[in-house]
Amino acid sequence: MQPYRRPQRLQGPVGRLVAFCRGRVQLAVLLLFLPSSALGQCQAPSWFSFASRLNRTDASVFPIGTSLLYECRPGYFSRQFSIICQENSDWTSAENICKRKQCQTPSELINGKVEVLTDLRFGATINYVCNPGYRLIGSSSATCIASDKTVIWDNEPPLCQIIPCESPPAIVNGDIFASSEDFNYGIVVTYRCKTDERGKKLFNLVGEPSLRCTSHDGEVGVWSGPPPQCIDVKKCTPPHLENAFVAPENRSLFSLGDIVKIECQPGFMMEGNSSSVQCSKLNRWEPELPTCFKVKPCGAFLDQLPNGRVLFPLNLQLGAKVSFVCNEGFQLKGKSASHCILSGRESIWNSGVPVCEKVKCVLLQSEIQKELKEKDYYYRSNVTLECQDGYTLEGNSQSMCQSNASWGPPLGKCVPSSNSGLITGIVFGMIFAILFTVALFWLIQKYKKRSNNPARNSLTQEAS
Repeated sequence: MQPYRRPQRLQGPVGRLVAFCRGRVQLAVLLLFLPSSALGQCQAPSWFSFASRLNRTDASVFPIGTSLLYECRPGYFSRQFSIICQENSDWTSAENICKRKQCQTPSELINGKVEVLTDLRFGATINYVCNPGYRLIGSSSATCIASDKTVIWDNEPPLCQIIPCESPPAIVNGDIFASSEDFNYGIVVTYRCKTDERGKKLFNLVGEPSLRCTSHDGEVGVWSGPPPQCIDVKKCTPPHLENAFVAPENRSLFSLGDIVKIECQPGFMMEGNSSSVQCSKLNRWEPELPTCFKVKPCGAFLDQLPNGRVLFPLNLQLGAKVSFVCNEGFQLKGKSASHCILSGRESIWNSGVPVCEKVKCVLLQSEIQKELKEKDYYYRSNVTLECQDGYTLEGNSQSMCQSNASWGPPLGKCVPSSNSGLITGIVFGMIFAILFTVALFWLIQKYKKRSNNPARNSLTQEAS
């Protein structure tokens, strides 16, 4: 490996020329990364919405002391001004130099008003609003714009025209009365049913007797409701109930005494005295019509069941049931379900969560049993039963507490030990003793009889 050798520096005019070129390159690179402020320059000024530059140039940087000439745009009072590049590389401010011209004050709007949002100067906007009952014909706003050397509003003031209604609908067997032949906004018309020549009432007016010309959108006039009807005094119009079905349906009139049945739509409940009403005089239904109010579903059932689970229905509408189930080895104490019921007009759950208690098997302690090791036996607990001396266990001696609080297999019972063999022996012994005693007594008596008979004894002696 050859040792590193430092390159020799060129001597003479050639060396000085190389060193000079190297310095110029480094300087150019350094100037490239320096900010303009370090070089004593200003960047090209930003665009002004209120003035235009008179100096036409594409330069992007300007040296300190440069002055640029501007002129205020149309819509502003005519004026020329300059901005100068300062030593800190910022331009002098041009704010508030150009003043906006003001448009003419708008005239009052008959049957309306003019809303000035900010001011009346160049660029400002005003709104036109009509009074209630009038509709606006024309533009609803105007903006102050430049026009030649002045400023004007870009739209003419509108008109506020009163909103008209069409002629009120006529009714059969009735007449219309109005204070004017022009049916404009606010006018009221009144309906009356016809009478006979003597003024006797022939019809009942059913509905609102008066209608008013109004508007929903501020443009088109409409009457405040449907016209009333003149109904025969012996007839009734169908009862009108919201959210309800009426049977029979599709009938326009009912006679006195006719009965109508009312049923609420799904999701609604009836509140009232009766679901059946009868047509009475003066177009009245008796008893008073019921109402159908919307039934809200019960709220979410948020309670939890420790050592168990809550079974939810598909929906929480009226009549829904939430069921409670305990885990294995636990038994329910309380209601097994909660139902969504109606309380007044509110839907509520009729019960809260029950309690899941450990399954406990009962085992009665007896004097004829030996003392048990445990006092309480729960699910899957084992027990061994032992009897006291003199007693015998009949059945199973071991069992386990089951989930239904029973023992499986069933436990046996302690019964007195069996003495049937002894008793039988005693009985037979006594019988044998009695028979033996009777036989012995008979032999003794027989012997005594022989001893007391002399004839028999002499014969015996002679024979001997």
